[in-house]
Amino acid sequence: MMDQAQREAIRKKAEILAGGDLGGDGDAIVDMAAQRACAYCQRHDIPEAMEQAVAALALAIRDGDAVKSITRGDTAITYSGQSGALDLLAPFRRLGGLKEGEL
Repeated sequence: MMDQAQREAIRKKAEILAGGDLGGDGDAIVDMAAQRACAYCQRHDIPEAMEQAVAALALAIRDGDAVKSITRGDTAITYSGQSGALDLLAPFRRLGGLKEGEL
Protein backbone atom coordinates (compact mmCIF):
# COMPACT_ATOMS: atom_id res chain seq x y z
CA MET A 1 0.00 0.00 0.00
CA MET A 2 2.56 2.62 1.05
CA ASP A 3 6.28 2.51 1.62
CA GLN A 4 8.32 4.15 4.38
CA ALA A 5 9.16 7.21 2.25
CA GLN A 6 5.48 7.93 1.62
CA ARG A 7 4.63 7.36 5.32
CA GLU A 8 7.29 9.91 6.28
CA ALA A 9 6.02 12.39 3.66
CA ILE A 10 2.46 12.13 4.97
CA ARG A 11 3.65 12.42 8.58
CA LYS A 12 5.69 15.53 7.74
CA LYS A 13 2.65 17.14 6.08
CA ALA A 14 0.49 16.25 9.10
CA GLU A 15 3.07 17.78 11.46
CA ILE A 16 3.12 20.97 9.39
CA LEU A 17 -0.70 21.15 9.55
CA ALA A 18 -0.62 20.43 13.31
CA GLY A 19 2.12 22.93 13.99
CA GLY A 20 4.18 20.37 15.90
CA ASP A 21 5.32 16.79 16.30
CA LEU A 22 2.76 13.97 16.26
CA GLY A 23 4.67 12.13 18.99
CA GLY A 24 5.48 8.47 19.35
CA ASP A 25 2.16 7.33 17.90
CA GLY A 26 2.58 9.40 14.73
CA ASP A 27 3.45 6.49 12.42
CA ALA A 28 0.52 4.41 13.72
CA ILE A 29 -1.86 7.34 13.24
CA VAL A 30 -0.59 7.90 9.68
CA ASP A 31 -1.01 4.17 8.94
CA MET A 32 -4.59 4.21 10.26
CA ALA A 33 -5.40 7.32 8.24
CA ALA A 34 -3.93 5.76 5.09
CA GLN A 35 -5.92 2.56 5.57
CA ARG A 36 -9.12 4.50 6.22
CA ALA A 37 -8.51 6.75 3.19
CA CYS A 38 -7.83 3.78 0.90
CA ALA A 39 -10.97 2.00 2.14
CA TYR A 40 -13.09 5.14 1.78
CA CYS A 41 -11.78 5.85 -1.72
CA GLN A 42 -11.71 2.15 -2.72
CA ARG A 43 -8.06 2.42 -3.74
CA HIS A 44 -4.94 0.36 -3.14
CA ASP A 45 -2.54 3.27 -3.59
CA ILE A 46 -2.12 6.83 -2.37
CA PRO A 47 -1.12 9.24 -5.13
CA GLU A 48 1.09 12.17 -4.13
CA ALA A 49 -1.78 14.62 -4.62
CA MET A 50 -3.85 12.64 -2.07
CA GLU A 51 -1.17 12.80 0.66
CA GLN A 52 -2.39 16.17 2.01
CA ALA A 53 -5.92 14.80 2.49
CA VAL A 54 -4.51 11.74 4.28
CA ALA A 55 -2.46 14.04 6.52
CA ALA A 56 -5.61 16.03 7.40
CA LEU A 57 -7.40 12.75 8.15
CA ALA A 58 -4.51 11.70 10.42
CA LEU A 59 -4.96 14.89 12.43
CA ALA A 60 -8.72 14.31 12.64
CA ILE A 61 -8.08 10.79 13.97
CA ARG A 62 -5.56 12.09 16.49
CA ASP A 63 -7.82 14.89 17.73
CA GLY A 64 -11.05 12.87 17.76
CA ASP A 65 -14.54 14.25 17.40
CA ALA A 66 -14.97 17.28 19.61
CA VAL A 67 -18.06 19.44 20.03
CA LYS A 68 -17.67 22.40 17.71
CA SER A 69 -20.86 24.33 18.53
CA ILE A 70 -24.14 24.01 20.40
CA THR A 71 -27.32 25.86 19.49
CA ARG A 72 -30.11 26.01 22.08
CA GLY A 73 -33.11 26.85 19.92
CA ASP A 74 -34.23 23.50 18.41
CA THR A 75 -31.07 21.98 19.91
CA ALA A 76 -28.32 21.46 17.34
CA ILE A 77 -24.89 20.05 18.16
CA THR A 78 -22.10 20.26 15.60
CA TYR A 79 -19.02 18.07 15.88
CA SER A 80 -15.65 18.85 14.40
CA GLY A 81 -13.83 15.80 13.20
CA GLN A 82 -13.32 13.47 10.30
CA SER A 83 -16.14 14.65 8.04
CA GLY A 84 -14.10 17.63 6.82
CA ALA A 85 -11.08 15.46 6.16
CA LEU A 86 -13.21 12.91 4.31
CA ASP A 87 -14.54 15.71 2.10
CA LEU A 88 -10.94 16.35 0.99
CA LEU A 89 -10.76 12.76 -0.27
CA ALA A 90 -13.78 13.18 -2.60
CA PRO A 91 -11.72 13.78 -5.77
CA PHE A 92 -9.89 10.49 -5.20
CA ARG A 93 -12.94 8.25 -4.63
CA ARG A 94 -13.67 5.46 -7.06
CA LEU A 95 -16.92 3.65 -7.58
CA GLY A 96 -16.95 0.14 -6.21
CA GLY A 97 -17.13 -2.88 -8.40
CA LEU A 98 -16.14 -6.48 -8.61
CA LYS A 99 -12.47 -7.14 -8.97
CA GLU A 100 -11.09 -9.87 -11.16
CA GLY A 101 -11.83 -13.29 -9.67
CA GLU A 102 -14.63 -12.06 -7.34
CA LEU A 103 -18.08 -13.48 -7.97
